[in-house]
Amino acid sequence: MEESAWKLFDRVAADYDQVAPFFAEFGRAIVDVLDPPAGCRLLDLGCGRGALTAPALARGCAVTAVDASPAMVEHLAADFPAASAYVMDAQALDLPSESFDLVVSSFVVHVLDDPAAGVAEAYRVLAPGGRFAFTGGSARTSYDGRGVQPDADAFPLGRRLDALFQEFAAHLPPNGSMGRPVDAADLLEEAGFGDLREEQAEVRIEFGDNAMLWRWAMSHGYRAFIEDLPVDRREEFHRRVLELPAGDRVLRRVTGVWSGRRPA
Repeated sequence: MEESAWKLFDRVAADYDQVAPFFAEFGRAIVDVLDPPAGCRLLDLGCGRGALTAPALARGCAVTAVDASPAMVEHLAADFPAASAYVMDAQALDLPSESFDLVVSSFVVHVLDDPAAGVAEAYRVLAPGGRFAFTGGSARTSYDGRGVQPDADAFPLGRRLDALFQEFAAHLPPNGSMGRPVDAADLLEEAGFGDLREEQAEVRIEFGDNAMLWRWAMSHGYRAFIEDLPVDRREEFHRRVLELPAGDRVLRRVTGVWSGRRPA
């Protein structure tokens, strides 16, 4: 995909998380896992429209939210005026060193041009003893072999969607779609983090019908995959989504929450 990731998110900002609150639900689950105390200086890195910012503010955190998409930051600033919101590149933060207790990045690191640079910046802006946590796109599923997998029989929609994406990935041009798997443990260790952890966050989102499911797919990063398909394959993909079994309406997703601590 030739378009920078932030430009796609700028285009979808008005609809992002408005069709279904997928990222907002994940944000609440992730913040619950991390359990930051009131007064925690928290950086929401790649903040989108505030999926992490909202629950962090609700807990009394002092939130700084940054994103490369001006449209995303504009929406967040309007919705959450208590946060300090800035347009900023996660790979080159214009923020003081050692100024945060917790840096969190939800479904962002794997779409950066240089994931290692983003993780290194998170390390730089953390105070000694602070923790960096991120989700999404890790090639290593668990540090300790205890990773939790979704129940594909009880919630088959996720399995069916994944199978569709896997099938149509063969039709993408070179470097098509958005993001690449990263090794969470390697990224954290190479940046200097210790006390590595993997925890899990889960969401369940119900869709009214398959048309809603399609609108949701076109309102976030999945859109990069769909738009990069040849036109005929894109139309076929659309049709196949609309033909998914009508009784399967709940999407269950589980993500790893990988984190490391900057040594004190």
